[in-house]
Amino acid sequence: MTDDVNIQYVDGLDRGLSYAESCFETFRVINGAIFAWDYHWQRLQQGLQSFGIILTNQQQILQQCLNAASDKGDDCLVRLTVSGGNAPWGLKQQATPNTFIQAQAFQAKTTEIHLQSVEYPFPLIPKIAKFSSDYALTLRASQKWGLNDVTTALICKDGVVLGGITANIAFFVDGQWLTPEGDGILAGAVRHFLMQQGLIQAQTCPTSLLEQTKAAVLLNSGSFVQVVHAINGKTLDTSHPAMTDLLHALQHEKGIR
Repeated sequence: MTDDVNIQYVDGLDRGLSYAESCFETFRVINGAIFAWDYHWQRLQQGLQSFGIILTNQQQILQQCLNAASDKGDDCLVRLTVSGGNAPWGLKQQATPNTFIQAQAFQAKTTEIHLQSVEYPFPLIPKIAKFSSDYALTLRASQKWGLNDVTTALICKDGVVLGGITANIAFFVDGQWLTPEGDGILAGAVRHFLMQQGLIQAQTCPTSLLEQTKAAVLLNSGSFVQVVHAINGKTLDTSHPAMTDLLHALQHEKGIR
């Protein structure tokens, strides 16, 4: 809590603030390259089209993302957000979309990843893109979970695993990698790539699979593949040979380090 509040009087607001009319993508820029940029752009477009927003300046936006990253170093994390733009009061007002680019030097997490199952309290809806409104719900849900700094949420719903807060998850069970699919699950770029390579199979993943899991990884476009050390207090094999295939598939791709 804080007593410091920035108060402003305005005639209009960005529609991303007013009505959560916004989508975003987060990705690494490594030596001027982005892993799976086309996938990120397609997913962003798909989300924006839900609001009737169509972007036609892909190359310009891509170049601006690369420029922003180059100012921060050769390994950066970039967030690209597109909202409905500034408009006066009213749900039906139209505006020119606003594009926001944030960049910062990438810092790898060095702490062990311990996941704890938590229940998602809201109804599940299809996640075709990274809608800002979806993450607002996750922020609200996290207030109920009350996890400490050591554990990270493994989001579940009605006995089914969904994934991490900002990452897909894959489990190694009975000799194969499985990743959850269904409503409430965002199809991430790294998950999509590994599925295309035939290394991960998507299916409904009941929470009962957690007891059979030998190894697990989190997948996202910030850290690519992160080894999970424990789930619900059960220690996992962090050097399981099955991880080698995932890492080898990615290592020669553009924008990977």
